[in-house]
Amino acid sequence: MGERPSRPTSILVVSNHGAIVGGGELSLLDLLRGLDRDRWAPVLVVPEDGEVGARARDLDLPVHVIPLPSLRRLGPGSFRSVKALTRLARATDAGAIHANGSRAMAYAGVAGRLAARPVLWHVRIADRDRLMDRALCAIATVVIATSRAVARRFAWAPAKIRLVPNGIDLAQFAPRPPSAAFRAKLGVPPSAPVAVSIGRHVPEKGYRHLIAAAALIERAKPGLHWVLVGNGELRSELEAQTRRLGLGSRVHFTGWRDDVADVLALADVFVLPSEREGFGRVLVEAMSMSRAVVATAVGGVPDIVLAGETGVLVAPADPAALAEAVHALLDDPARTALLGVAGRARAEATFSLGAHVDAVERVYDEMLGRVAPEARR
Repeated sequence: MGERPSRPTSILVVSNHGAIVGGGELSLLDLLRGLDRDRWAPVLVVPEDGEVGARARDLDLPVHVIPLPSLRRLGPGSFRSVKALTRLARATDAGAIHANGSRAMAYAGVAGRLAARPVLWHVRIADRDRLMDRALCAIATVVIATSRAVARRFAWAPAKIRLVPNGIDLAQFAPRPPSAAFRAKLGVPPSAPVAVSIGRHVPEKGYRHLIAAAALIERAKPGLHWVLVGNGELRSELEAQTRRLGLGSRVHFTGWRDDVADVLALADVFVLPSEREGFGRVLVEAMSMSRAVVATAVGGVPDIVLAGETGVLVAPADPAALAEAVHALLDDPARTALLGVAGRARAEATFSLGAHVDAVERVYDEMLGRVAPEARR
């Protein structure tokens, strides 16, 4: 831990999104909640008012709305936003700027140069954007990668990379018995086995493969119910797919929910069918709830799920493999329980929110020159 300043150091935090609350935004909000307020005074910038700003205000954080126009349409608005960020960095006497995402980094990086502030780029996605990656990495003081897969995106700049896995509130996601009333509210019969999946309904999350797998399981062993938490551009298409496959009564689309832990408590197995995944926060949440996991071996997922120890990994875009893995766990409750217990232990050892916050605070200290060089490695 770095030295304790006489007053908290202001950190200007710039979010890619203001209205969307996905895994990256939830992780950012958890970090802001966990920071030591005696040492750090975070100030949040959002590109539009919405749920991210509202939740930050609930944490008693100052929130500023500064538009971040698309990088594909640079114009006068883009320059106004850079100037506004630069002025805000100076007005808040920010010790550093923390950019959560690439668009945020493009604006924060230029503002950081103009205001002579170090800039941290927090990267949560493993997909490369070669020219943009090199440009943004060049103006970043340091880059946080949430997984080894994300770090590989910057294999040519290892000195700037700090590997900091996301963390979750282990108390919030503590194992608990399922609620019969909640199960009934979702329309799931009392004794039916349940598979849960959480994520945006977009192509890279692989839900069409999950629904195809659900149809295969229904033919082999009828009765499994699927609870899908999330929303997105493909929702109507996915709902049509379930009806076409005769799964209308088996698959429950809930939209986004704040009671994710209660949903996970219903699960006999948690399923992540992603085709691409930088980290996979929901996997840590499910493991923390002692739920066995079936997931695709993509991106940062193998950093979280230890194959055969805390869950089962399968190839992406392979409904048959997904169905076989889920089916096998449902047929072996003892193994499923053991995987769940091991998952909770791994979440406690590796993915606590406290450990995540401590690691980010160490990066802040490094940027501000408060740690000895030997501690930086």
